[in-house]
Amino acid sequence: MKPVYKIVFLTAGLFAAAFMTLMLSSHSPQAASSTMQKEEIETIVREYLIAHPEVVIEAIESYQANQQEIEQRQFEETLKTSKDELISGNPPFAGNPDGDIVIVEFFDYNCGYCKKALEDIRKVLEADKQVKIIFKEMPILSSSSVDAARYALAAHKQEKYFEYHQALMNSNAAKNKETFDKIGKDLGLDIVKLNKDADSKEIREDIEQSLALSRNLGIRGTPAFIIGDTLTPGYVTHQVMLEVINQVRNAKK
Repeated sequence: MKPVYKIVFLTAGLFAAAFMTLMLSSHSPQAASSTMQKEEIETIVREYLIAHPEVVIEAIESYQANQQEIEQRQFEETLKTSKDELISGNPPFAGNPDGDIVIVEFFDYNCGYCKKALEDIRKVLEADKQVKIIFKEMPILSSSSVDAARYALAAHKQEKYFEYHQALMNSNAAKNKETFDKIGKDLGLDIVKLNKDADSKEIREDIEQSLALSRNLGIRGTPAFIIGDTLTPGYVTHQVMLEVINQVRNAKK
């Protein structure tokens, strides 16, 4: 059962329970059971919710807001012990290497919204020259997602990650060795080295570590953005990203 439906049933159940409590408090149990049967209470609750659907909407919105707040608190606690892992080493990135704001994107090369987000990332980098965006491979949609991630990280070893990343995201071709090699050739990469690195144990372990990190942080889908200490799951426009960036920057002052 989807969470929204659960909330609807829960709301109806709470109304029914409250109504029953009221009846029991003003009548004897025998009178309540004989004059107000369960079916009658359910009918009253149903009619009330039909007449006032905004009650259900308010319950859903309240539930979602509470869940987001809980998830954000849990994320912030986990981030305290995982932040170094997000930015340490030599992760692929775009933008200002010394930027005062760091964005981490978890993505999959077969994710349609990740492809859409690429243009927003470009706009953020154009609008704010103090932003650094770190890319974390999260290939969860198919085996070709894993293959694409391996080759992108191999391109990183030749200092062409972002160029390769953009080419892969923009390509509608099948994600196979032929496509990976062609992109590499177009970018002037050493193809022998590209293939060797893509098949290396080091890169496979990098991907596994990235996947483990995403699970540890509670990230369940792509894209997902970490801006400062704020987790923003799902696709967001560059305008929203810039707003969050300003909030994070102002909080530092």
